[in-house]
Amino acid sequence: MVNIAICDDNKEIREGTEKLLLKYYIQRDLEYKTTKYESGEDLLEEVEKFDLVFLDYEFGDKGEDGLTIAKRIRDKKLDVTIIFLTSYSSIVFDAFEVSTFRFLVKPLVEEKLFAAMDDFYKTMEEDEILVIKKDGINYFIRESQISYVEADGKNCIIHYINKGDIIKCNETLASVEERISKKHFFRCHKSFLANMRYVDSFSHTDLTLQNKETIMISRHKYMPFSTAYANYIVQVAIG
Repeated sequence: MVNIAICDDNKEIREGTEKLLLKYYIQRDLEYKTTKYESGEDLLEEVEKFDLVFLDYEFGDKGEDGLTIAKRIRDKKLDVTIIFLTSYSSIVFDAFEVSTFRFLVKPLVEEKLFAAMDDFYKTMEEDEILVIKKDGINYFIRESQISYVEADGKNCIIHYINKGDIIKCNETLASVEERISKKHFFRCHKSFLANMRYVDSFSHTDLTLQNKETIMISRHKYMPFSTAYANYIVQVAIG
């Protein structure tokens, strides 16, 4: 399931975007959820949980402008996809500054919004996506958003790089390990699967992640992890 935020100070734009998305998802037979916000500041309080954000470029007298909000999202190191909603096509140059995926000119045109959504799903397919099941619903999680996965009995907990943001799923850690990218993830402990993207340092007893969280590393996993991490760093360096 894809979580989408619609953030615009105009109620008609919020509701119009929501209706177009409903039509898109009915036609594509996909699962999604939308949440609407009137200001960028309200969005920022919960932005970590979204995969895609439709963001107004100008909020008038209702807080900071969209470009500033987008910069604050990027300051959080979030790779959420941003689509600007604007009345001015000239903002495309500013949009590059915050790695905006698309910009759509108001009033929204169904054909263009649908094309943007199709492109969004193409990028998700190109990215490494982990599909997990929770309460009978499939969730699509970008592996680049996961810091580590933790065993929780017969279930597991997926921890996002944004500290404190988690999702509990109805699968074992071993089941997730079988499907997740071996390029980025390493089973450093019977209870932990670490994303090497976010390892800041490690010792014989634990790994410290970039968000300052620590997870355990087994004694017998220390040398294999050291080798795997060194190889990973080389691969990243050479692209």
